[in-house]
Amino acid sequence: MILKNPVKNFDFANFLSKMTAYFGDIGQFEQKIQQLAQVIGLDLSKYPIDHLAVRMNNVETAQQWRDFLLVDNSLLKESEVNGRPISLIKLVEPLIFCGQKVSIIELPFPKDKVYLEEGWEHIEIVIPFMENESVEQWGKRIELQFGLPQNTQICYKISQPKVLGERLPNPSIAITLKDATNRNNCCLKVHPYDITTIVCSENNF
Repeated sequence: MILKNPVKNFDFANFLSKMTAYFGDIGQFEQKIQQLAQVIGLDLSKYPIDHLAVRMNNVETAQQWRDFLLVDNSLLKESEVNGRPISLIKLVEPLIFCGQKVSIIELPFPKDKVYLEEGWEHIEIVIPFMENESVEQWGKRIELQFGLPQNTQICYKISQPKVLGERLPNPSIAITLKDATNRNNCCLKVHPYDITTIVCSENNF
């Protein structure tokens, strides 16, 4: 479901100030993501950053953050994944992150995991399937391209979340630093499709 919410005279500076109060300094988050990308030899300028994501430890905080984001922005999609809702919120004006314009923030409601830090948590980049490439072949290609199995500084996990209505395969590779140097608990995720393509593929779109 798409909810359109046109905004006139949007005060972007005020939005950024409030966003920092809720989620933390986006500049520090950017530095941590760049550090992680450097460890695996990934040039962020070569791949589209699809969206940014936040994390929190209780439902009250999630609802407060969701309400804040929806004051001036719009709900692109809300789905239930593994027993909890995940909201995708499209910003009326994009953020600049690692030199790219990013217009979507992912806000998953908490489940049972407790995060050391609430706020900005991961980004997702897009590395598309090659022609006739299977999910397994795509995963192996990403592993080899960035030398993930041999990199002793990182942990990574390959998964394929199942979301009701999604028609395209949407595997994910989540990469984190094994030793959270400089308190870097952030995550970089790789997908073959951007979220807008996934949403447009759904039966009920």
